[in-house]
Amino acid sequence: MNLLLLGWLPALLAQRVVVHGTVSNRFTKERIPFASISWKKAGRGIVSDSAGTFTIQAGRRQADTLLVSSVGFETVYVPVVLSKDTTEVTVFLENTRDAGEVVVKSRYNRGLLWWRKIVANKPLNNPYKQESYSYELYNKVEVDIDNFSRKKFEQYKLLKPFGFILDNIDSVSEDKPFLPVFITESISDCYFAINPLREREEIKAIKTNGIKNESILQYMGGLNQRINSYDNYMTLFGKEFISPLSSVGDHYYNYRGADTQYIAGERYLHLLFTPKREGENTFAGDCWVHHTSWGIRKITLNMSSSASINFVNRLSLIQEFSRRSDSSWVFTKDKFVAELSPLKKDKLAFIARKTSLYSNIRMNEPFIEAALEKNVLNEKVVIQDSAREKDTAYWSSHRAEPLSKNEERVYKMIDTLQKMPLFKKYTDIATFIVDGRKQLGKIEIGPWFKWISGNQLEKVRLRFDVATTRLFSENLWLHGYLAYGFRDRTFKGKGEFTYKFPGKNGYSVHASYTKDLDNGRTRNNDEDITTDNLFSQLIRRHGIRQKFLMEKEAKCWVRKEWGNVFSAQLSFSRTDYETFAPLPPKEMFSNREDHNIVTSELGLKLRYSPGAKVIRTKRREFRMNGEKPTLEAGFFASLPDVLGNTYKYQKISLSLNQDFRLPRWGKVSYRVFGGKIFGDPLPFMLLEIHPGNEIYYYNKNSFNLMNRFEYISDRYAGFSLEHNFEKKLLNLLPFLRKTTLRQFWNVKAVWGDLSPANKQLNLQDFPNYRLRSLRSNGYVEAGTGIDNIFRYFRVDLVWRFAPPQQVVVLNNKNSIYNFGIFGSFHFQF
Repeated sequence: MNLLLLGWLPALLAQRVVVHGTVSNRFTKERIPFASISWKKAGRGIVSDSAGTFTIQAGRRQADTLLVSSVGFETVYVPVVLSKDTTEVTVFLENTRDAGEVVVKSRYNRGLLWWRKIVANKPLNNPYKQESYSYELYNKVEVDIDNFSRKKFEQYKLLKPFGFILDNIDSVSEDKPFLPVFITESISDCYFAINPLREREEIKAIKTNGIKNESILQYMGGLNQRINSYDNYMTLFGKEFISPLSSVGDHYYNYRGADTQYIAGERYLHLLFTPKREGENTFAGDCWVHHTSWGIRKITLNMSSSASINFVNRLSLIQEFSRRSDSSWVFTKDKFVAELSPLKKDKLAFIARKTSLYSNIRMNEPFIEAALEKNVLNEKVVIQDSAREKDTAYWSSHRAEPLSKNEERVYKMIDTLQKMPLFKKYTDIATFIVDGRKQLGKIEIGPWFKWISGNQLEKVRLRFDVATTRLFSENLWLHGYLAYGFRDRTFKGKGEFTYKFPGKNGYSVHASYTKDLDNGRTRNNDEDITTDNLFSQLIRRHGIRQKFLMEKEAKCWVRKEWGNVFSAQLSFSRTDYETFAPLPPKEMFSNREDHNIVTSELGLKLRYSPGAKVIRTKRREFRMNGEKPTLEAGFFASLPDVLGNTYKYQKISLSLNQDFRLPRWGKVSYRVFGGKIFGDPLPFMLLEIHPGNEIYYYNKNSFNLMNRFEYISDRYAGFSLEHNFEKKLLNLLPFLRKTTLRQFWNVKAVWGDLSPANKQLNLQDFPNYRLRSLRSNGYVEAGTGIDNIFRYFRVDLVWRFAPPQQVVVLNNKNSIYNFGIFGSFHFQF
């Protein structure tokens, strides 16, 4: 009998197959620690280790099914055919929305107790509490196309020439493939100090595809992307989210204490959290808490399914920390993953992944202060000259983590695409539709929406623009346009150039000559939307005649910029003005024999904007102000007897604006402004013409129920204030919590007056149109409305409160409205 058993023993042992595997989050590709793995038939089970790997022995059956589960994820069934001694499996788990509801029925909630301990110890465990610190940062940003279908791709004839990119579809998860299309990497040395706050990032290596704009590369560095889950509130895509580690977290989250585990001999507690209510910007997820210090080792934050944020279907933030020998906690890894869909859910989408790995972390050492002393400003990002020249060997030895096979292939794929003429053709067509301009080598034409327009003076207006591109010059930009009006039979146009001096000295110069109508432009913003476009006549307010000035202006300026924080611009301009009905004729105001109104002016503009981020293109700047106020000042003086000028005056203007968040109550934007004009009696076009708006498109820089040229002043002060509650008030109504609507209110006001001499010159009787003064009274507009309608649209309801004055009406063409409804269109998260 014993001999019989010994004979069967090798056969029995041979049937014991060992299964090795990993458990990962499908969305973030992060390993899942302490997941439960068990055999459906055999019944035995284990848990994955802290790295998300496992080894489990199979039973005697030829086939069985693994049940893999973890808190916050859907259970996965993995059939395994036991045909080898060792079997390798890769398991991906899908997040359940909001990670399941945490329900606490007992009076004693240990999860809530753990949360209180975490909050009480935040001042000790928050890594950003140190006086100064430095680290080496490895950043990797990848963009993938999700919900990608090979069959649909092959159906479109236009896409067949790009069939080679199908070879780059992710092969790890063929059941739900994605296509990597973009990747960039950077390695930086970062330095920080708290009192006062100073930051410096030196990018010593950067590898990217197709991006040469230095300001964009700087923005993709680590300095601008720091997120800390220990903060009470976090800003993601411009929206405020409440952290589960917030000191008010118990108002927004349910907490539950789950199991405990020992990692490297230390005991850790597993804390789960889910949102208490729908419609709030909160997270669902979990964290592992060190039992002794109450510091966070790892936290996973998954955006609530009903959070108020556009185009973001899913968002996950994972942060890992490690404990040093002195018991302090430091950051070791951040991973940010977001699925963005410009269309509907389950349609074509983009997944953006950003991984940040921290190493060589040093605290409170003298060399940190020495590095920060190199800063001229409190915040500085520097790209070293050799950063783009690092070879493959450098990246292989300095990457904090190796690239996957798909990540390696995407570099080659994008290089191939950029060399294909057909790909360039498709991208040019898309750019032409969206941006309005068509690139033709060293020049570009457009925008197309200004090619034809109309107004009461010109009837039909044609316009054609030509400008240079970066292929012509990296530093010099030339632009010009020619326009023609069929009713007035007059050519108009503009020619200009801007030259930015090479290097990092911040100097640029500009010169231009313009002969054209003002086309609705306001003086608050030189780049304001004008009315010479294809759509302007379709949205004009009824009963208001258009009013125009013709400006023949020669202008030049030189600008010096000190980073993004401070700039100074010295300018000279000579302008000759012409008026058209219904505005009064210029002969009523001119002090010259030829009745022309000509002015030569010297000006100085100063701008101070701490914390601003600027992305510069050849045509314009995209300025993303921080939460600190931005101050602008202007000083202007006429030059008597220079180039025909006969006026003597000086102007001063000041403005202060700021955007900031009210914790838990949305976003506030305000602007305070004022100015004064000194000098001889001046015609109205040399005074402050308070900006009005005569179309139904809401203009944040204008008074939307004030007509253009309705009020003029030589001394004035005003403000505008807008408070966007987002969903804070609408969430008080349960039936609105699932909507995407947002609410706001605003108020704008200006006080102004004219000197007696300017009143006598400008406030004359004129049968067609009467210029008016505010007479030291205030003009006020108040409004409210709904934003984020279908994600893009906003509706404003505006009420006007103005000083009562006689209104001159000519053929019902100078109507005054005390209430109006305006619309606008904008992209926002």
